[in-house]
Amino acid sequence: MAVGVKAHVLYSRLLSDGEYWDLLSSDAVPEIKQKLESTAYGEFFGTLPAETHRHDLESAIHNVLLAQADSFLFHMSSPRDKFFKTLLYQYEADYLKSVFRHIASGRADREKLRQKLNASKHSMVSYDNILSARDFSEVADVLRNTPYYRSLAEPLRRLHSGEEHSLFPLEMALDMFVESSQHKALKKLEPDERNRMLPIFGVRVDLYNLYILYRALAYYNLTPEEMLNRLLPARYRIKMPMLRKLAHADSPSRLTEMLSAGFPAYAELISSSLGDENAELALESKIKRYIYAQAKKVFDNGPPGFHTAVGYYVLKQFEITDLTRIIEYVRYAHDRRSAAVYLTKPITIAGGEHEWQ
Repeated sequence: MAVGVKAHVLYSRLLSDGEYWDLLSSDAVPEIKQKLESTAYGEFFGTLPAETHRHDLESAIHNVLLAQADSFLFHMSSPRDKFFKTLLYQYEADYLKSVFRHIASGRADREKLRQKLNASKHSMVSYDNILSARDFSEVADVLRNTPYYRSLAEPLRRLHSGEEHSLFPLEMALDMFVESSQHKALKKLEPDERNRMLPIFGVRVDLYNLYILYRALAYYNLTPEEMLNRLLPARYRIKMPMLRKLAHADSPSRLTEMLSAGFPAYAELISSSLGDENAELALESKIKRYIYAQAKKVFDNGPPGFHTAVGYYVLKQFEITDLTRIIEYVRYAHDRRSAAVYLTKPITIAGGEHEWQ
């Protein structure tokens, strides 16, 4: 299949461990740009100014993701194209979260945000309109005729009325929309294709639900019923009876104990993060790495096909996320070796082993 062969070609252009370390050793953002010019990203840097700012570089990098999505979608028909488009929802959701945070802070700079937002031609939202929104009521109006509205209307209303002050319920509703949309689109694929990709998207469902339970136990005083209401309606390996039991755990450590018998890999993923000084960041990184490993397995599974393209594209999304984080680490002069620990790609470190394994 054409998309599978194309995915193999693009996979060969993903950044190597050595290129990751080289980027991490940069002294400034323009140096990152200079180094990326000699990689597959260079062809997208033609319009960048000589004095490249962080947002300019991040925008160009994200354009790679959109361009590759378009090149894959050109060869797809329904229901494959509909499923593949859901892979762009997370990209759009991250931008919406940026808008939400600027509105909540009261420091919304429309033009500064505009520099960061790259609209896909498959976008469900008018970015010009969303950037014009002055408060959460106007955000709801902009989203009214989009698929987002049903999921976000209530948390937006609560924020606007002052009943809610935290963005967490709104961002969680957005994440739930993304995951639910992908799961629904996955169900419409042929059984063989669906089963090939469940190691990525089924695991995402499990880990999303566990992450919500972890956060509820670590940071919020929620009842078991309130926790369960925040979970995805989809299930993979962890079914509802087990989720009900986990919702009655009294701490994150107890959560991992209860998981360990039936789901030792998930339990280890959470428990190994609890002792980290940045426990939540560590857990987020380990979740991404676990899904990264599943995507690599899907990519390697059998002859090239639709599943190969999806596996590759998930890996590419993680590479874009890593590049954005590397730019941030370099800009704020964080310790590079420590920074590497929280990247998604399991790059080798001193001693030749992957830190997260």
